[in-house]
Amino acid sequence: MSDIRGLQAWMRVLSDQDLPTLNSVVKAICELSDDNQSSTHDLTQIILRDADLTSRVLKIANSVHYNRSFTPIKTISRAIVQIGFINLKNITLASSLIDSFLKGKPRELLIQRLAKSFHAAVQARAMVPYLNNEKQEQVFIAALLRHIGELAILSTGREAAEKFISARDLHPENELGLSMEYLGVDIHHLNKSLIREWSLGELVNEACDRQGKHSLMAHVVNLGNEVSLHIHKGMHHARMVQLCEQISEQCEISVEDAHKQILLMAEEASVIAKTYGAESLLKALPQREAIEAKHFTQSTGYELSQYLNQMHTLMIDGESMSAVMQCAVLALHEGAGMQRAAIAMMDYDSKCLDVRYIAGKGTNHWREDGRIELERLHKGELLHEFLRTQHPLWHESSKDAAPPGILRKITQGGDCMLGGLKLNKRIVAVVYADAAGKAMTERQFEEFQLVVNQLNLMLRINAVDR
Repeated sequence: MSDIRGLQAWMRVLSDQDLPTLNSVVKAICELSDDNQSSTHDLTQIILRDADLTSRVLKIANSVHYNRSFTPIKTISRAIVQIGFINLKNITLASSLIDSFLKGKPRELLIQRLAKSFHAAVQARAMVPYLNNEKQEQVFIAALLRHIGELAILSTGREAAEKFISARDLHPENELGLSMEYLGVDIHHLNKSLIREWSLGELVNEACDRQGKHSLMAHVVNLGNEVSLHIHKGMHHARMVQLCEQISEQCEISVEDAHKQILLMAEEASVIAKTYGAESLLKALPQREAIEAKHFTQSTGYELSQYLNQMHTLMIDGESMSAVMQCAVLALHEGAGMQRAAIAMMDYDSKCLDVRYIAGKGTNHWREDGRIELERLHKGELLHEFLRTQHPLWHESSKDAAPPGILRKITQGGDCMLGGLKLNKRIVAVVYADAAGKAMTERQFEEFQLVVNQLNLMLRINAVDR
C-alpha cells in the first residue's frame, strides 16, 4: 500500500515535490503556438537558459535525422531556420523529458517503460509518411508522452508505483483493480489529468481517450504503442502478425513490407536513442536477433538487389537518411553475406567516430562501447591510413602488413572492409564490414563498394533536395 492515495495526492507529488522542473519546462514548450512568430523567440529563450539543454538540442539538430546537408548548425537561431520551428520545438520537448527521467540513477523499471515509450514513438512516426507527412513530429511526441503518468510515478522512486507497474504487467486485465489497490486512483485517470495539467496537447489526450472515435493520427499513435508492448513476443506471435496486418491496411502497403518496417524501426529506435543521448535505454530496446525468429531458406542470389531496392524505396518515400543507413548495413550483412556490418558517424567537435548502425551477430554492444577517439590513432595503423587516403579498403589479414590498431578489438584477427561516406569532400561517416575473424572475397568487396557508392549518391541527392 502507498502513503500517497488518490488523484490529488499524486498530482501534488508530481507537480510540486518530485517533478517541478519537468513540469515547468515541458508545459512552457507545449504551450508555444506552432504558428505564432513570437514563439520562435520564446523557444530560443527556453533553450538558451540551460547550457546543457542547448548543447543537447544542437547535437540532435546536427544528426542525420534532421540535418540533411550536414552543414554544421552552431546556433539555436540557425537550427530553427535549417530544420524548422516545429521540429526544434519537439526535439527540445523530447530531450527535456528524457533527460529529466534519466537523471541520477533511474531504476530499471523506469528505464524499461521509457524505452517502450521511445520505441512506440519511432514506430508511430514511421507510419505517418504514408498518411500525412507534416504530422511526423507531432505523432512522435504524442506516442512518447502517451504513458506519461506511468513514467512520472515511476520517476518518484515510490515503492507503490513499482509494485503497481510490475503487478499490472503480469495481469493487464486487472489494471483498474491493481491501480486502486496500490495507488488509490485509476492510472488512466491520473494519466489524463497529467496530460491536461502539463498542457501536453490534444493528440496525446485523444490517443488516451478510451471512449469515442479516434482520428487517424491518434490511431497511429496507438498502433505504435501496441507494437512496443508486444514486440518482445517475437514477430511471429499471433498479436504481432495481427498488428502487421493492421499497419498494412492502414498504410496501404503489403503485410511483408509492414513486417520489414517494424523490424527496421526497432533498429532505428536504438539509433535515435543514442542520438538523444539516452544510451541507458539501449539494452531495454528490442534487439533484432531476439524478435525475429529466422526461417532459413535457400539463397536466391537476389538478396542484395532486394535490399538496394528497399534503400531506394525508403529514399523515394521521404524516409530519413537514418533509415536508409540502417537498411544499408542489413544489405551488407544479409545481402552481401558480411558476418557483421556497421556505420560510424563522424563527430568533428569531439573528434571521434560513433557507431550508430549495426547488423550481425555480436554487434549489439558496439553502439554502447564502439566509440573511437581519433586522437588515439597511430600513424600507419589501418583506420589512420583509411582516413588519410579516403579510398575503399579491403584489409586482408593474411597479406596486409598494416596493423589493425584500434580496430583489433572488433576485427577478431580476420579480414575487414572500410568505406567512406562523404559530402563536400568531407567524410561524414565510415562504413565497416568484416567476416568475424575469417577471410572475405573479391565479390564481397565489389558488393561492399556498390552499397557504399549507393549511399554516397543518396546522401548527395538528400542534401540538395531540401
